[in-house]
Amino acid sequence: MKRLILLSFLLFQTMQVHSQELRSETGYVRFFSSAIIEDISAENKKATAIFDVASGEAVFLIPINGFEFRKSLMKEHFNENYLESDNYPEAFFQGKISGYDLEIAKSNAIAEGDMTIHGVKKRVKIPGTITQVNGKIRMEAVFPVVLKDYKIDIPRLMFQNIAEEVEVTVKFEFKSPQ
Repeated sequence: MKRLILLSFLLFQTMQVHSQELRSETGYVRFFSSAIIEDISAENKKATAIFDVASGEAVFLIPINGFEFRKSLMKEHFNENYLESDNYPEAFFQGKISGYDLEIAKSNAIAEGDMTIHGVKKRVKIPGTITQVNGKIRMEAVFPVVLKDYKIDIPRLMFQNIAEEVEVTVKFEFKSPQ
């Protein structure tokens, strides 16, 4: 929680006072791991984001323990053994989104910046779309995450259960500040 407050404060300080800042409090993040023995999927509807339409600056914060699995044991192993959510409670992205055109209903966009997972920061470039729906802005992207890039170790005994690369889907809908 302290990190969320600090991250939000830092983002507010970097954005201009008169910018058009949008927020999403109920972002959706899903990851999917396809492996030999089983597929693993988890969803998180607790992600938050701030997006400055004028500058393109964006921050996305995902609480790791917010991922829900079909089996409680999977969630326990995910949080304790792999993502170590007590030590690394959030994953986040901070950077800029470019290439979008808010004059059209749907446009392609690129998010470039730093993504931090499991305490490891990595520069990323993620393609996605921005759509305008009923006066709201919706962002969506599907991209791969290689676990070893973020020092997430998969024991040799589990390599048939957990893929080395997972597919991540993100969806955020932004509302103008009240």
